Amino acid sequence: MVPYDPAMYGSCRAGYHPRAQPRPEVLYQRQRASPDRLNNSTRRTYDLLRSTLVSTGRSMPLVENELTDALSASRNTVRAVLQQLAREGLVVREPKNGTRAAGAVLLPIDELAPIAARRLDYRSLGCPPLVRDRLRLPEGWTVLMIESLLLKDSLPLGISVNYIALPEGRQLDLDVDESDVILILERRLGIQIGSSQTTIGAVAADEQSAELVNVEVGAPLIWLEDLIEDETGQPRALSQLRLRGDRVAFSATARRFV
Repeated sequence: MVPYDPAMYGSCRAGYHPRAQPRPEVLYQRQRASPDRLNNSTRRTYDLLRSTLVSTGRSMPLVENELTDALSASRNTVRAVLQQLAREGLVVREPKNGTRAAGAVLLPIDELAPIAARRLDYRSLGCPPLVRDRLRLPEGWTVLMIESLLLKDSLPLGISVNYIALPEGRQLDLDVDESDVILILERRLGIQIGSSQTTIGAVAADEQSAELVNVEVGAPLIWLEDLIEDETGQPRALSQLRLRGDRVAFSATARRFV
């Protein structure tokens, strides 16, 4: 038997190694290549169409042939996007009636405006230290907590929890229908609102939130917090919202300062 000599097989070893796989971005570009549909990406097509539907806010018909040209995407891509939007409830597909946008809510994030709400809970909390510190409350002030379900045409959009600062000795009796923090500050407390500090993130829907806003447990929700100040810069309310990501979008006007 001839003894094993590694040198004899060295030149053959490379043939047993798998080829190096193309980078993910290279594979993606190959899959998207199309000579007549220059924007044929399901993700890009979805984002472009969804943002257009949300920004217009209209209940408009959606015709596949027209969308393939408008989006420069293939029919299969457009159809997949419409199916995804239908699962999310942003479009309605009906036999013989075609596909129509259902409409969504576009909230200007650089404006403080009332939203229709139905109260879920309402109570005085005294002055919890964490809320006191967030609102920078003077000695003797108390906090009123109001939790509400946000609605649009009876469709649940989200949940808001508002911690409203009350000066020492001040109490607040609210009508059952008055649940919006902006209206409470302005109409009930006579406060002239100055500005707010806004933070936005995302959370997964817990069982209670999912039941209230009619989504699946674990569905993504937009988490938004507003620290609302009066005209002197004193924080007067801490507002925390959980909003349906499939129903709500935000807009803002940004300027570049040099």
